[in-house]
Amino acid sequence: MDWRTWIRQSLPRTDYMRGGATIWPVGAARLLDDALGPILHIHDDASEIFYFVAGRCRLEVGDSEEFFEAGDFVLVPPQVPHNVWRAGDEDLLVLWIVAPHFQANKWRTDNFPAGAMQKRAIRGRVVPGGSLPRDDQIESRLLTLPDGAREAGRTAARQEAVVYIVEGQADVRVGHLSGRLAAHEFVHVPVDTEYVIDCQAGSVLAILFRLPRGPAT
Repeated sequence: MDWRTWIRQSLPRTDYMRGGATIWPVGAARLLDDALGPILHIHDDASEIFYFVAGRCRLEVGDSEEFFEAGDFVLVPPQVPHNVWRAGDEDLLVLWIVAPHFQANKWRTDNFPAGAMQKRAIRGRVVPGGSLPRDDQIESRLLTLPDGAREAGRTAARQEAVVYIVEGQADVRVGHLSGRLAAHEFVHVPVDTEYVIDCQAGSVLAILFRLPRGPAT
């Protein structure tokens, strides 16, 4: 994958979320456009997900560390200290989402709550038929769709979503706009908006993020 093309994709910064595609290139000191840098931090009352698309990551979580590779996925609940480092000899490509987006309180790097350093993140794996960790802030649901299948839904009045195609390609409609998404392309779904994923060119593996989660599914 050409990472220069991949990171041109963006997600809007709204009250519900911020995030997008980013990379830690070989030879760099941090993720591109990371204003904070590699510093242990927490998000008060917000959750964060990382989907590792390529490369190898060392993730500090509290007073421990874990390693992740392409296809791995992690949910960092609120008030769990964490920090991302590139750990391999390749570029590290990461999709990340923080929800909700508190513009005046994006992160905190000190005065962590008592017991925070003993907390842990929840990991998963993006594979057909699998499941991903979720909480009240972010639902991450794997969609394993056969050729000819259709997945349709609508965000709630106070909810947004992101559709990420992992494998295959699909015709995706968001509101009145539509287009074909290929592997590792994604699109934002605004509040109170219908979305449709049509698999007319083979089977598709996708991730549907809902922010916040909404009613249990």
